[in-house]
Amino acid sequence: MMTSITRPRVSLGLLTPKYGPRPLSTTTVVRATTRRTTDFNSGFTSSYEPDAEGRGPMFAQTSIGVPQFYPRDLKKRVDEYVVGQDRAKKTISSVIFNHYQNIRRKQYQEELDRKREEKLMRQAIARDRNAQDQAPHPVEDDYPGHHESVRQMHQGWERSERDADFYIPEDLSRQPSVKIDKSNVLLIGPTGVGKTYILETLSKKLNVPFTISDCNSFTQAGYIGQDVETCIERLLVEANYDVKAAEHGIVVLDEFDKIARRETSNGRDVGGEGVQQALLKLVEGTKVTINVKDNRSSSRSASPITTNYTGPGSASFSSGPQAAPKVEQCTIDTSNILFVMCGAFVGLDKVILNRVSKPAMGFGSELRSKSPGENDEADLPSKFFSHLPHRPSGTNASRLTALDLTTPEDLQGFGFIPELIGRMHNIVALSPLSRSDLLRILTEPRNSLVAQYTALFETYPSKLFFTRKALEAIAERAEKARTGARGLKMEMERVLAEPMFDAPMPYVLVTEKAVRGEEQAAYWGKDGRFEVQRRIREEDGLRVTPDSREQEQEIVSLGRYREAGQSGA
Repeated sequence: MMTSITRPRVSLGLLTPKYGPRPLSTTTVVRATTRRTTDFNSGFTSSYEPDAEGRGPMFAQTSIGVPQFYPRDLKKRVDEYVVGQDRAKKTISSVIFNHYQNIRRKQYQEELDRKREEKLMRQAIARDRNAQDQAPHPVEDDYPGHHESVRQMHQGWERSERDADFYIPEDLSRQPSVKIDKSNVLLIGPTGVGKTYILETLSKKLNVPFTISDCNSFTQAGYIGQDVETCIERLLVEANYDVKAAEHGIVVLDEFDKIARRETSNGRDVGGEGVQQALLKLVEGTKVTINVKDNRSSSRSASPITTNYTGPGSASFSSGPQAAPKVEQCTIDTSNILFVMCGAFVGLDKVILNRVSKPAMGFGSELRSKSPGENDEADLPSKFFSHLPHRPSGTNASRLTALDLTTPEDLQGFGFIPELIGRMHNIVALSPLSRSDLLRILTEPRNSLVAQYTALFETYPSKLFFTRKALEAIAERAEKARTGARGLKMEMERVLAEPMFDAPMPYVLVTEKAVRGEEQAAYWGKDGRFEVQRRIREEDGLRVTPDSREQEQEIVSLGRYREAGQSGA
């Protein structure tokens, strides 16, 4: 008689607990770790984590993404609007690029930390459920929910005991991320060389909040004037009250040299050193609370100024008691806000020359010009500028001035405290504009002055023309004014004052004599296009050829047909 041996049947389904059947749960159980066994008859008990970090060359690469632009792309965009200043363009483009790369890296790291915390939370919940399934309480069947309440009570006690522990142990399984600090910029240069214009162009390229604040109105807290937090409030307005966007913006502190330390009679410098002390934490990184008045929920009070404007956007004001506007508070972290300081620093070049130059008298002395940048010659030998990054080579090396050798000691002697100087990590000097640069500014940029006034005269309607010598004369007079590119605007307004008043004239020509005041601008009627071209060629010394005359006749004939079509003839 054969004895049958019955093997124990292995069930791949849900195991029945010792104390009666348990209801089937549809919640997915996430294992803390992958359990591996040599018993091949057991079921598959591994789990899959979609955000888990793997091993191998594929997982070793960073997933932060490729930047959408690089510093050379930013400089290429600025070159379309700003002439010259290549050294300043390269430095500013690199600083802004690294700043926003740091912000992208920080956002990516925060996303990884968030996913890691969620993963640890899921693993903790899974461990609790596994422990509950493996060791259930015997009273659970008689009193449903009793075990769950006891478990929550124990968790509350453990949480209170954990909160009382003020020491946070270091997580050795997690490698701490590297924190990259921001790099603020100080721009030094005479007026009208494009300090703020370069930053405005870059802000449009990046599409980030950008604001310019004048340091002349800043005073120490508690005195008449504006606090330094006003620049953050203006940045919040530029960001349309979006706190997250404002925390990644750019703040330009213009006229920064006006807050240097001054000698006062009362012994307290509230507009100089007091403002520098207030800027320390703001530039380094702190949380600023700003009160924002919400006028949308309440009607506006009666305007004290009477006006007859009833166009779009005007509002009707009613007299009487009005509800006070609601005041909201916004907290902005300035740790990721890039601060750029700009100033002319008049007199700083003389301090630098006295520091680095040899004496102008006695044996072994070197002769130097009285003012920096005079006659387009360098004040110092080229060996003094060998340590500068992005220094020009060849003939452009003469564009470097004494301001390029600015050091923290020079700024401290100018009237700035060392704590604030240490927070300005990049010091960039912009060179004065030469006559050739001013001539290029008139014609080369996208929104050049010649293009602006030509488009303005087309609205009259009139057609405005300049000779080459007339533009050179405008650049020469603007260079003597020593106001940079702003001097070009003054000269253009002076030269075109009479043609603007005498408008409309079909053709207007500005010659060199008109710029120097020897004659007035020339006017012609509708048939004066050929005469305008002839005068331009005569003054500029261009040779008149039969091909050029045929081309002029063709342009004139096309212009007549176009005018006839617009008039309906």
